[in-house]
Amino acid sequence: MEHKLKRLDRRLVQEGAVVDFCKDTVRLPDGAVEEWDFIHHRKGGGACIVPVLSDGKILMIRQFRPAIGEETLELPAGARDYADEDGKITAKRELREETGYIAEKLVHLSRIRTAVAWCDEYTDIYLAENLCVKTEQTLDEAEDIRMESVDLQDALDDIFSGKQQDAKTVAGLLAYDAYLRKAR
Repeated sequence: MEHKLKRLDRRLVQEGAVVDFCKDTVRLPDGAVEEWDFIHHRKGGGACIVPVLSDGKILMIRQFRPAIGEETLELPAGARDYADEDGKITAKRELREETGYIAEKLVHLSRIRTAVAWCDEYTDIYLAENLCVKTEQTLDEAEDIRMESVDLQDALDDIFSGKQQDAKTVAGLLAYDAYLRKAR
């Protein structure tokens, strides 16, 4: 099917360490031509983990996010080390680094694209079960993370009240809830 909206060109404007900023030249359905912003994630994206503790609670991390100037409660997550890194490898590494836990079982729950209108980043979401503490956290120099265990229903309530706004966390918790409902 021929689309009436078409990208004619993409040019790099600014190269970054994690993302590149580009300008797309786009032909609109009415024939007009415009420039649109586009963000290319250099490693494709990352992985997000829903770590379930033996008591059924979700292990989450609390950290300050300078981009929004707020502290957030999120699921552990991180970027791939390279563009074609398997998401499971990313998930295992990030879980271990941010929490010190390893999982006997990882289940792929979903893949999300965070902003399809202007960015190509994607995040694979994994359920981590049968957790055991392997080591202490091995945080990056820029990370200041505290762990908290949260009841799934409380986490879902935070989504529906608008308190939880982190996209990967919202998607991960809802995917896990759907996974549990399907298993029943």
